[in-house]
Amino acid sequence: MKFSLLTDYPWFFIVFCFLAGGAVAYFSYQKNSISQKEFAFAWPVWLLALLRFSTVSILSFLLLSPVIKSLFKKVEKPVIIIAADNSQSILLNKDSAYYRTKLPAEVQKLASDLEGKYDVRTFTFGGDIKDNFNLNYKEKQTNLSGLYDKLYNTFYNQNIGAVITLTDGIYNEGQDPLISAQKINAPFYTVALGDTQPQKDVVIKNVLYNQVVYSGNFFPLQVQMRAKGYSGHDVNLTVSNRGKELFTQPVKISGNNFYTEIPVKIEANNPGLQHYHIELSHLPGEISYVNNSYDLFIDVLDSKKKVLLVANDPHPDVSAIKSAIERNSFYEVNAYSYEDFLKDVGNSPAKLKNYQLAILHQLPGSGNSASQLIAALKEAQVPVWYILGSQSSINVFNSLDAGLKINEQSSRLSEMGGAINPQFGLFTFSPDLAKAMQNWPPLLAPFGEYNMSDRQNIALFQQIGRVKTTMPLLYFTSNTKQKIGVLCGEGIWKWFMFDYAANQNHKASDEIIDKTIQYLSAKTDNRLFRVRPAKNMFFEDEKITFDAEVYNKSFDPIKDALVKMSIKDENGKVFDYNFQPRGNGYSLDAGYLPSGSYTYFAQTKIGESPYTLSGEFIVKKVDLEYLETVANHQLLYNIAHQQGGKMIYPKDLALLPDLLKKRDDIQPLAYMQTDFKDLIDFKILFFILLALMSAEWFLRKYWGSY
Repeated sequence: MKFSLLTDYPWFFIVFCFLAGGAVAYFSYQKNSISQKEFAFAWPVWLLALLRFSTVSILSFLLLSPVIKSLFKKVEKPVIIIAADNSQSILLNKDSAYYRTKLPAEVQKLASDLEGKYDVRTFTFGGDIKDNFNLNYKEKQTNLSGLYDKLYNTFYNQNIGAVITLTDGIYNEGQDPLISAQKINAPFYTVALGDTQPQKDVVIKNVLYNQVVYSGNFFPLQVQMRAKGYSGHDVNLTVSNRGKELFTQPVKISGNNFYTEIPVKIEANNPGLQHYHIELSHLPGEISYVNNSYDLFIDVLDSKKKVLLVANDPHPDVSAIKSAIERNSFYEVNAYSYEDFLKDVGNSPAKLKNYQLAILHQLPGSGNSASQLIAALKEAQVPVWYILGSQSSINVFNSLDAGLKINEQSSRLSEMGGAINPQFGLFTFSPDLAKAMQNWPPLLAPFGEYNMSDRQNIALFQQIGRVKTTMPLLYFTSNTKQKIGVLCGEGIWKWFMFDYAANQNHKASDEIIDKTIQYLSAKTDNRLFRVRPAKNMFFEDEKITFDAEVYNKSFDPIKDALVKMSIKDENGKVFDYNFQPRGNGYSLDAGYLPSGSYTYFAQTKIGESPYTLSGEFIVKKVDLEYLETVANHQLLYNIAHQQGGKMIYPKDLALLPDLLKKRDDIQPLAYMQTDFKDLIDFKILFFILLALMSAEWFLRKYWGSY
């Protein structure tokens, strides 16, 4: 290890430090009061002056910001990663007792044997990846590619020696793990768990259905059934709703590897969220009965909500928004250019009343004010969502009662990203959306000063790079006749493209459209107390969340109310919660709940008057791990072979240390590292200065001078 002393100033500045120390010492002790008779040579004066000189010189030198540079050799051990599958499918075989009791201890011993020579890191994975080793096999999904993606991001640029993965090769979430593994430049050793022999089982593999149907109509279900090892047996398929049997059909299993699709037709009689239970009768010897049933939830509606989409001119935003709305079966979209709209529909308020929402893309426009359409929508009390852009007439828009005015400082547009307003209270955006938006491209927004009536109703702020402004990108307001939303920028089609490129779906980008349209198209709610779940159907691995609002008789939000909620399950067990204030409203995170039907009862007080609300929601079971019980050892072999490693079985775990030791490419990595540390950060320097000043003070007192 080598050390050197550096400073940003020329080295001759040290002379000035000594001069400063000498000057202070000289003027402090040129006249001393110590008796020359007692001290013939006045050596105490010189000692005190030396102490003062040393203290001041050191303090002066510290003003030069000296830095200690150290150059040392660092040895980085190879990182050995051990990741074990913690999903339910591991126990669905005859060796389940071994995996539950003995395997965790054997893996811990392997990690202990490797720790001396390697830097060992342990993980468990399923739907989530955890950096602990608590194997309980309760994960309801398996994301093997997600594991490798996380390892790549966590250990990027580190000395990875090997990756040891213990799994059955069954995955039901994420992408092909072979592709994800390629990113890690290290050998992979796969430990093949599970059983490749087919288990005797009868499974409802999937059910194809529409999530939204309309009351009075028959709707189809397509039940996909698979049976292994039960040739010649019969099972019964039944479909029930709220305990009432709606459909039954016997199915004859004609082979040991049997598959069929059973068409079912059900009549939708009762509007609302309906829970349908599909079940196959049990046969003796099945590996699991969990996968014999399937629960689905269908919204039975009286009719679709109609959305009018009128554009000033053709634009990619229009088709992107239309597609996003149509992905939600609750809505029907009629899209027009402004000229075609005048021909086909016209500006009659009577015709416009058929719509629950109108979206005006860059209307009013620079060459088309659309004043008659806007007036007719207001008279018909149809909510409006304005989308501004390069074709918009900002002057005409400012004259509307939209709660927002833009003082244009230039005709050019500015690039503005979006950032969620955490204080926004009309509805809630998910954390996934906030994270995704950070990587989306900016919209083009009018450049100028934005003035609005209520900053609490800003859903998205404009963001320049990483700097969040107070200007609105998505804003909501209402007047006496209609709700109004304003998106202050064009180019939202890019958000859909980036979302799909990153996730192969439009989940995050659709959320903006869905929640905006859901809020604007909802009928005006005149209730003083309002409670709504984030959705009517949750999965077991989703948190149950609610929003609530409390108003006084002037419809001003009450922010200090006590809002309570009780949630009751099918067995009558009650869970009690309190809402927390959030913006102008309240929110509740009820955590995770088991699958089943639940009812909720919310209550608060406005003044002395009690208010109550009730409703229901469903939590759906996640049974992906029971749909496939045959281990995929071929995948594990392919991963190990691709990465230059080897597939082994649990009985060979003890051989892994020798296999790793024999590899020439798993070696410690040695390199020289430079470190810089300010001299003032060394504690010893403080104690040296303290000793010098203490010694001078003590001697002065002891000799009775000054």
